[in-house]
Amino acid sequence: MNKRFFSNSIKIILFLLLMLGATGCNDWLDVKPENEQPNDEFWNNKEEVDAVMMGAYQQLRNSLELLVRWGEIRGDVTELGPGLTSNENMLAIKNLDIKSTNPVCEWQSLYNAIGRCNAIIQSAEDVLSRDKTFTQKACDAYIAEAIWVRSLCYFYLVRTFRDVPYITEPYLNDSQEFRVPKTDGKQIMGTIAKDLRSCAQQIPVSYSPGSWENKGRGTVWALYALLADIYLWLEDYEGAITMCENIEKAGLYSLLSTENWYSLYYPGNSEEGIFELQWSATLLQTNSLFAWFYNESSSNNYAISESAIAKFNEIKDEVDMRGAGASYIESNYKIWKYAGTARGNDNLRESARRDANWIVYRYADVLLMKAEALIMRGNAADYDAAYQIIVNIRTRAGYTQHPPMSDNESEAIDMILDERLRELCFEGKRWFDLVRVAVRNDGQYKNKLVNLLLQNVSPKDRPLYQAKLQNVYGYFLPINDSDITSSGGILIQNPYYL
Repeated sequence: MNKRFFSNSIKIILFLLLMLGATGCNDWLDVKPENEQPNDEFWNNKEEVDAVMMGAYQQLRNSLELLVRWGEIRGDVTELGPGLTSNENMLAIKNLDIKSTNPVCEWQSLYNAIGRCNAIIQSAEDVLSRDKTFTQKACDAYIAEAIWVRSLCYFYLVRTFRDVPYITEPYLNDSQEFRVPKTDGKQIMGTIAKDLRSCAQQIPVSYSPGSWENKGRGTVWALYALLADIYLWLEDYEGAITMCENIEKAGLYSLLSTENWYSLYYPGNSEEGIFELQWSATLLQTNSLFAWFYNESSSNNYAISESAIAKFNEIKDEVDMRGAGASYIESNYKIWKYAGTARGNDNLRESARRDANWIVYRYADVLLMKAEALIMRGNAADYDAAYQIIVNIRTRAGYTQHPPMSDNESEAIDMILDERLRELCFEGKRWFDLVRVAVRNDGQYKNKLVNLLLQNVSPKDRPLYQAKLQNVYGYFLPINDSDITSSGGILIQNPYYL
């Protein structure tokens, strides 16, 4: 990874600290916009544009724990491990008793990233007249990359909170209103899809050959993957299929072999990876994925559920190579994806190598998104094509037997969800998969999610929660109390939590 990703330039650090005011509602960042902003003093050369772009990725990295919790805790794959079983806030999430004071409801780091992106989108062109080595093509590429990162941040926020403040301009003086009301989440998704389409010709196709940037920065392929995901949520299945096929036709990505599957996680940046948040132990960069999911002591925060293990063991005499010893360790329920250097618990990462990337998009995910869109488009040929994708993914996992494809839409969706569980478990996908299906077509399949959630509720409380969970707003988190207070009444709480 390039060292500039973590530049220690005093000038850049001071600028980024001041630019915290550019990210949204005042107290989210504890910095109020001031009349004197550093804009005129900073945007002087291309290195400064690059520094702000790298700062946006840094804020995404700072969001790692939220991305794990938002995508995994409420689902049926990840249980609380010994490190969290006495944590009241985390237990409340599992027990459907989430309060607006719960730290899982914080969103500051993503708005920090959005603020940096907004600054680039507005100010990068100012550098053209000040640095003659900064070309229009390079400028357009940075702006497109910033639009992509901003769109990714909003996609996380909308899937987690539904309706959120939508901010597209940096704060440059205190005449601007910094208290912003919520925008409808579906409207935000439509807007960011339009933004992404508008910049697809400007975002880089690739960076230097062999560079971490090809997996760790925005590319047109990462843009297509994000658009495919957004289109699934918007129920634009033609659009989702087209975006997935754009990636397929490029021929740049492929499924790893059965033998090499674990190289997705160690060393990472494989030929299957499309976009991964980057860490590098050689630059003394590690993260907490090892500690959260495995931990050499008994204090891991997360563990695999028994129901998830059962999904890996559905066919007698067949071994899913993604299962025991690969995604998890069956003897202790610990999660292995971020703990090892290969399959099997004899291959533990050394303490200096606990730098696993967080995979946001990879090729198998894209193929399964396409399969889901094909099912929802719904003709016989589409079902056949979706089934072939599932068979290919399963064959890569070592299966020789495959359950038949149902011609019933609900059962076909279950098959897709089950395969996504096995392939993408502990990668921050499961909860979003379940919610996407639950809200589709005016909640046609929401009982799939409701029945799953009720498993964590005591029998005496189930009738109450079964009624409450007919309200789809209950699938999204409340806005943090402190943000509502600091907004001066502009932000309105998710109605489920009123």
